[in-house]
Amino acid sequence: MALDDAYAIVRPGQSNQGGSVSALHLEEFTGVVESTIERKASLKGWIPMRSVRGTSVITNFAVGESTLQKATPGQPIDGTGTDFSKRTLTVDTVVLARAVLPLLETFQTSYDSRTEIGQEHGKKIAKFYDQSFFIQAIKAALFTDSTYKNGAASGKPLGHFGGSQQTLAAAGDALDPATLYAAIADLFVKMEEKDVDPRTDDVVIAVRPAEFYALLQNEQLIDGTYKTSEGTSIQAHLLKAYGVPIISSTNFPGGQTISGHLLSNVANSNAYDGDFTKVVAAAFSPRALLAGETIPLTTDVFWDKLSKQWFVDAHLSYAVTPNRAEFAGVILKP
Repeated sequence: MALDDAYAIVRPGQSNQGGSVSALHLEEFTGVVESTIERKASLKGWIPMRSVRGTSVITNFAVGESTLQKATPGQPIDGTGTDFSKRTLTVDTVVLARAVLPLLETFQTSYDSRTEIGQEHGKKIAKFYDQSFFIQAIKAALFTDSTYKNGAASGKPLGHFGGSQQTLAAAGDALDPATLYAAIADLFVKMEEKDVDPRTDDVVIAVRPAEFYALLQNEQLIDGTYKTSEGTSIQAHLLKAYGVPIISSTNFPGGQTISGHLLSNVANSNAYDGDFTKVVAAAFSPRALLAGETIPLTTDVFWDKLSKQWFVDAHLSYAVTPNRAEFAGVILKP
């Protein structure tokens, strides 16, 4: 017996005493959820998301630096070994937003109700999505050595490093525009010493609104167009002297402690948890993170006879983890 038959679940397009959902209504609802996520999620589309199919695990390989040699006439050229290492990412959690309605009539007949539910689902998913990526970017920046170190034969792939950290002299410096601006410059110096160019490697800086407006009011930010390495043009606030985009987001977990994160699981219970109370800002490139999804954003509306209720769902399954730590940096309070 099918699961839907066993629990008397009616899917969209099926008739029942509670009514039915037209494909148009579901498509309209899905569009609202998707557009809300696009507007509310600062990092949506910024970090590449690999599709995970037929397995829950993806693997990313790191290769050490190449070695240059000089060709001498009459002399053989010796080969040089290249270090390889890998990291894996497991996608094993489904996250969903659900609204429960006793009658479907409101969802069927009211565009406003579909819009409101879609916007609420999209807003929650966008906040959750951004926060999970920000968390992993901060964790990448806090690595003191390469994330690939343990997998390489030599202990660390050549040319791979840990993240960069810049600590302020006093906690109040986080809201001092000149001091914060100087700290960002010092952080970029440390990243560039590890062959990371904040401009050409698509680095973005994330802060909470208080730090963002402190910089904005002191005319340290300008409006401009930022072009990524893939050629995509993005309208953004840019740091005046460095041309690097800065994101203001309440989803950034700076100043917070995260525990019991929904993507944390039994195998890795604190993968997304952490004490971020001293974090002021994070700078990171898409290369700093490894992300994959098994279920892209999916919506569903169905009737359950057992509970005599309609369920309006939006769900997805993804995960993200630090990848190349040297492409991330963090500014900390003392």
